[in-house]
Amino acid sequence: IGVCVLEKGSEIGAHILSGAVMDPRALNELIPDWKEQGAPLNMPVTEDKFLFLSETGAKAVPNWALPDNFKNHGNYVISLANVTR
Repeated sequence: IGVCVLEKGSEIGAHILSGAVMDPRALNELIPDWKEQGAPLNMPVTEDKFLFLSETGAKAVPNWALPDNFKNHGNYVISLANVTR
């Protein structure tokens, strides 16, 4: 099977500027030694905060009230450009 990737930037990921939070579960299954290989997942999530913003301030939601998909323990803050590269 042949695969061709076309990228208009100077390198793969050059036009991806966003940041994200990544769950490394799939990476652990595909590449178990990704940390030793130097994957660009360097910043573990240390805290979750969910705020309702208004014109006069912000109101925090307690962590126990957040649904599981808003809890990022064990995930990493990443640069999508670095991960795709």
